[in-house]
Parts: sequence; C-alpha cells; structure tokens
Amino acid sequence: MRKDMDKLLVTTPRVGSSMKNREVKEARRKSREGDYDSLPRNSSMKPKSRRWDERKQFNEYLKPLVRFLKKNCGRPWNKVYSEICENMDRRGIVQDHIFQHLFDFVERNPVFKDGKPHRTGYGGLSPLYKSDWTFYVDEKGTLREPKDKRPPWRVDEKSPNLIETEDSSTFLVRRDTDGVWFEASLEEWEDAAYSFYVCKNPEWVDKLLSSNKRVILKTLSKKEKKTLGVK
Repeated sequence: MRKDMDKLLVTTPRVGSSMKNREVKEARRKSREGDYDSLPRNSSMKPKSRRWDERKQFNEYLKPLVRFLKKNCGRPWNKVYSEICENMDRRGIVQDHIFQHLFDFVERNPVFKDGKPHRTGYGGLSPLYKSDWTFYVDEKGTLREPKDKRPPWRVDEKSPNLIETEDSSTFLVRRDTDGVWFEASLEEWEDAAYSFYVCKNPEWVDKLLSSNKRVILKTLSKKEKKTLGVK
C-alpha cells in the first residue's frame, strides 16, 4: 500500500471552493466607490445569509482505497487491514473517517445462506452483490468480492382484475369480493379540494387504478361481458 494513501484520499479540492463570496465582493465594490455609509460594521469571510458556507463542502476521493481492496482480494483480511493501519493514523479525524468508509465497503461478519454472503441490516438479511464497492471476509478470513451481479428489478405482472381499453380514460375493472365487472370512466373532479373529502372513490378502485381522478362505475351486463370477452 502507498505510504501517502491518507493524503491521496483526502487532499482533493472541496466542492464549491472556486465559488466567490458575493457579499464580500459587494462590500469591496462599495468601498472603492466611496459608499462607506452602506458598509456593514463587521464583515465575515463567510456569507451571512446562510447558517453555513454552502459553497464549500468536504470532498473525498475513495477510488484508490477501492482499487487497493480489489487488488488484495484473495489475501487474508488481517494482513490487508494491518497494511492499511500502517499507513493510516486513526487518531486523526480525517483518517478515522476513511476507516468508516472502509468498514462500509467490507462486510467483516457476513451471514452465509445457500453458500452466498449476506449482510445483516434493519430489514433482515440482504445478499451482497458485485458492485465494485462491495467486499466481504469469508469463513477462512480471506478478503473476497461477491461474484453474483444484482438481478434486474422484478416487474410486477398486470392485475387480472384490470383491463385497459383503446380509450385511455376508460377501463374494465373487476371487484375481487364478488367478481362483478364494471366499466370505469375517469373524469376530473369539479372541485378537487372538496370532493376529495366528501366523494371519495371506492378503495378497491383506487388500488387498481392508482388515479386521483373521479371514477364513474357502470356494471357490465352479460351481453357486454360476452362481447368484450371477460368472464
């Protein structure tokens, strides 16, 4: 590991460091023009209109640390961690902050389910996927990188109780409790603020359509259901 890794990770320009302080610039302009009466009694290097200086924020450059972890996959974690500690002093505030990110990247106590590493969180076990920022320590104490990539997000199937028509404002909806089919037409509320509290749509309709418009229901006859092909 590079001996100057601590400087490499933290010695980057702060976000917004090139932005100018307009208040100080305006005061200097008034001073040059001789408008001393409108100048403030005290002046600060930071903008007074904000509680903190939003122009400048702490910046981090953590890619060298991630590259070091990727390069050392397959080595014992204790040796990798010892090498990091040799070049980082945790007594420093900035260096200690780097260790917080290190432990975010490396799951030191994973739970293995079906032979795959998982992380314990507030929502229970969550699998570790390969993301170029995720590492874990296996049962033998070796630093590893997950092999499985995150699967694509599951697309919910269309509800069997909802059929779309050619008209975007008309749907065929089926009530789950008794199996009755309706023709649902969407219309704008005449007075949305008043109608929302007085004339709410049925909950099962809102759940199917997820619309904030007024829904007018018309029960389908046997002939209409046969023509539309619904059962």
